Amino acid sequence: MLRTMDQRSERQRALREQNQEVWEEGFLTLEECARDMKISRSTARRIFRNEPGVEIWRTPGSHRPIIRVPRAVYDRVMRRSANPFPRGA
Repeated sequence: MLRTMDQRSERQRALREQNQEVWEEGFLTLEECARDMKISRSTARRIFRNEPGVEIWRTPGSHRPIIRVPRAVYDRVMRRSANPFPRGA
């Protein structure tokens, strides 16, 4: 389902109200994540597309969605990738 600009604005407003600290920390683009992780954009897309908390916006006329990664989600993925086998697992 495609979101209109008004629907997107309403959703963004609701997210800001629900989780103000995430919005204060900011979002990263896939390009920023890929550059920091030293991986390709397509690999970053595969890593982050199903992560809880990631914002995915579909725009009319575009075949690729816009993906924004909250800083907290990026940090969680980095911690997990640095320690793929936590103790007790």
